[in-house]
Amino acid sequence: MESDISQAFQKELTCFICLSCLTDPVTISCGHSFCRACLQLSWEDFQPPVQCPMCREQYWKELRTNIVLKKLVTIVRQASLMKDLSSEAHKCVTHKDTKRIFCADNRLFLCQLCSNSHDHRGHRHCPIEAAAEDQMNRLLKQMASLWEMVQENQENLEAENRMKILWMDYLTFREEMIRTEYRKLHPLLCEEEEKHIESMRNEGQCILEKLRTREAMMVQKRKELREMYQELMAMSQEPYLVLLQGLDDIFRRSESMQLSMPQPIKTELNALPITGLTESSKQFQGECLH
Repeated sequence: MESDISQAFQKELTCFICLSCLTDPVTISCGHSFCRACLQLSWEDFQPPVQCPMCREQYWKELRTNIVLKKLVTIVRQASLMKDLSSEAHKCVTHKDTKRIFCADNRLFLCQLCSNSHDHRGHRHCPIEAAAEDQMNRLLKQMASLWEMVQENQENLEAENRMKILWMDYLTFREEMIRTEYRKLHPLLCEEEEKHIESMRNEGQCILEKLRTREAMMVQKRKELREMYQELMAMSQEPYLVLLQGLDDIFRRSESMQLSMPQPIKTELNALPITGLTESSKQFQGECLH
């Protein structure tokens, strides 16, 4: 009976998407709960409303932390940690006592007597349970920060796609304006007209290539950010003992990746020395780009 209850309890704390214990559990409008990261990755390429992975009911991308489930998950993780620490492998060889103290300076598990020794007396110590929770919270904050960058990059990529289309339309409009102005003001200057158009096309094509290059950079950045997020997500599902071994390297890589975000470029042609053309083109550009 007790085993059946334990299994049922464990099932309720299992994410339907990743099939692991819930991490940062959130609940959607239909009542079902999942890992926050699992849901975010599942609907990244879909516009709202999206469907619940379990019942297929539509919902908007509004996620609320399930406080009760979060506390239950913490209890289960802490119990698993205590079980791991009670094994012979985690007993102090010198004092034969369970290692329940975490040394933050050396990232070591210590028994009470070792923590008071000369080697560790001046170091930062805390109970392993508290250290594990702190490390998990630190990891979840890093994931939240990275996800904001994922969203920002996606918005910039969409803006870049729109800009590329508008820029091609703008170049077509600009060419038409050049021809109109030349034929109205200088009907015999055909050669100058073609040179002017060629110059405009070259400049416009140069900017278009920059837009395409920037777009490719954003696509690559999206791939890198997503892979980094998945790596953090996988780490968040590890036992507390694994988290306490150190996340400094993965944090450094995540933070470094967020510092080098591609930004949209400014699109602008040089002013043209034809009366009426500059103002007309500026008006068109303003209507398109805003």
